[in-house]
Amino acid sequence: MSSQRSRQTSPRPASGPALRKERPKIGITVSTRRGLDYYKPYRRAVEAAGGEPVDLMAGSDTLPPLDGLLLPGGWDVDPALYGEKPDPKVGPIDRELDDTELNLFRQAREGEIPVLGLCRGQQVINVAMGGSLLQHLEGHDVQGHGRSHIAHRIEVDPASELGRAAGGSSVQVNSFHHQAVRSLAPGLRQTARGEDGTIEGVESDDGLVVAVQCHPEELTGDLPWARSLFERFVGRADGRHKQG
Repeated sequence: MSSQRSRQTSPRPASGPALRKERPKIGITVSTRRGLDYYKPYRRAVEAAGGEPVDLMAGSDTLPPLDGLLLPGGWDVDPALYGEKPDPKVGPIDRELDDTELNLFRQAREGEIPVLGLCRGQQVINVAMGGSLLQHLEGHDVQGHGRSHIAHRIEVDPASELGRAAGGSSVQVNSFHHQAVRSLAPGLRQTARGEDGTIEGVESDDGLVVAVQCHPEELTGDLPWARSLFERFVGRADGRHKQG
């Protein structure tokens, strides 16, 4: 018996992939027309927050198995999608990407998947849920100063997801947009406003959809609130991943 016992060994600890924590998968809608390099800051911000970015190409019909959906910045949304004719100052439009994002966003809502919308992404969300956009705003596109340039301060609802990421009632933001939410869609509430009244943040009534008009992916290295916004989003996605 003693010799048999001496030959018994404890199970080897798991190693390799078995030890690695699987990261929540975050889909990011992308378009080759915009250029895939444009989306690098979004991928980096997702990775730094603990997520695994997954490109969703324009033209995709079905949302793959994901834990979160990120709708990034980009070109103008086609005004026809909210029942208007284009203003002469409307910029380039990628209708294939518009249709893809509207479709995938609705699938994410049906699947109760957390969504983060940034700049154009906030506008896409508002249109998808039945709202409209201001087709042109003067003085809001100041990216000529650099993508991390702080353009202005916005007031934030401290009880909102953005407010919890900020840890207060205001944050400093960059600004690259010339469009914004006009009429807020049913099911969304405003969570931030600019000094001129621009809707700078929205959130769904169930808390699964969070969006801001600025570009926090460019600010994660400098401003804690921007980093926290991504970390909290990936955290919500991770919660869904564990439930699944």
